[in-house]
Amino acid sequence: MKKIIYSMVMGLTIIIGAYSCKQSQVEDLKLPDAATRSITGEGIVVGNVTIDNQFVRVPFKISLSGMAEEAFQVGLTLNNDTVTQLINNGGLTNTVLMPSSAVEYPTVINVAYGTDNAEGIAIVRRATLERYLGKKVAFALKLSSPGKGNKIANGKSTILVVINTSELLKTSDVHFLTLQGGGTYNIAYQGNYIVGPAGVTFPLIISLENAPSTAFNVKVRDNVDTIATLVSRGTLPADAIHLAAKDFSLDTLIRFNTGASSATVRLTIPWPVFDANIVANKKFAFALSLAENTNHVIHPTKGKVIVIIDPNVNLDNNSPIFGNGTGLIAKYYTNTQLAPDDGRAPTTTRVDASINFAGDDWPRNAGVSLDNFASRWSGEFLAPVRGDYIFYQTTWDDGSRLFINGKAIIDDYTTSWSQPGRKATIHLERGIKYRIEVHHRENVGGQEAKLEYEVPSAGIVGKRPIETSQLFPTP
Repeated sequence: MKKIIYSMVMGLTIIIGAYSCKQSQVEDLKLPDAATRSITGEGIVVGNVTIDNQFVRVPFKISLSGMAEEAFQVGLTLNNDTVTQLINNGGLTNTVLMPSSAVEYPTVINVAYGTDNAEGIAIVRRATLERYLGKKVAFALKLSSPGKGNKIANGKSTILVVINTSELLKTSDVHFLTLQGGGTYNIAYQGNYIVGPAGVTFPLIISLENAPSTAFNVKVRDNVDTIATLVSRGTLPADAIHLAAKDFSLDTLIRFNTGASSATVRLTIPWPVFDANIVANKKFAFALSLAENTNHVIHPTKGKVIVIIDPNVNLDNNSPIFGNGTGLIAKYYTNTQLAPDDGRAPTTTRVDASINFAGDDWPRNAGVSLDNFASRWSGEFLAPVRGDYIFYQTTWDDGSRLFINGKAIIDDYTTSWSQPGRKATIHLERGIKYRIEVHHRENVGGQEAKLEYEVPSAGIVGKRPIETSQLFPTP
């Protein structure tokens, strides 16, 4: 332990100039007469220095030139100015001043009647030593104001304590705080996250290496500019973006409970934010780092992490997406049941809000004959949910066809009507626009065309017309 912690006792008048000399060369100035009981700071009781998970206890001793004839006290204060001057003057190399908040010490030392010495204990926070691992940490204690007419011996008023952290601790002993392992943390579909009705929460773990201690706090910072810088350098992909502050929430003050080895940071993104980026297919990126810990040491590299969230995480969201569609392009052909296959120009072209027609008013309003006409609708369908869609043309008079992305999933372009078999099942992804085309032919008699759907796997149960919001008149 002598290599780890050592001390010197010296007077303030000579401490700055004399420190570079060996301890044995520091001059012991003449003590006062024995009758006055001079007091000497003898320094650290080296064999009794102890270290535990939180503190280093450093006993120190003072001695008297004779037995105390009365009990009395000696004042004790920190002497940071002396340490600062020694560091600035080169008297102490590779050394930092111990922060005052990291040292606890008695303000007085009690000297009992009939004794010629007394001890005190300075308690140093282990976390401070860990924080400065590789350096020496120093503090000084100054004796003052002894009672009962006693005096401090000349040249013996200050005890300088220098702790060599490298000899007291190893790197593996340090209580490092790490954030989700550091480096880059990629979150993909069906990864580690929590799906909720309002959005998705990504738990990020702060870990404490080595044995846990008392409760403490640590802050989490979101370094917004870092993402743009990394994208510009090519370190992150060009499709990575940092969200606006209103588009996410992040825990920024984390509490470690007593005895805890980890704590969780919650990053939450609402589903509408994911929905808004479906088409752009943007990755969400965050540069997070630990800061302002009230205990222990933030790991120099693993205390930072780049979080990248793949847009496919949105696949876990199956709340309906409502578009802003206005319907489908409708083309009507009179006096033919073969259109749109025979190349004729349509009699009427318009936008229909949905395919949900019945009765004579429908062809009249379209400007075609009640019998012997055809119609075609085309555009895009925005799938509101993910799942197996069942499309129906069962309420349909007469022939019908339905194409999704160019593939005919229903094809019964005949003169039969209301056929129960005119339905088809197809899997569609939420938020994707699919090309849709619908054909109708009217022979004679009644007229009816209702394109309906349901998605039982997503809770949309019961046939219903496709909503206008999901239909887009894209040529």
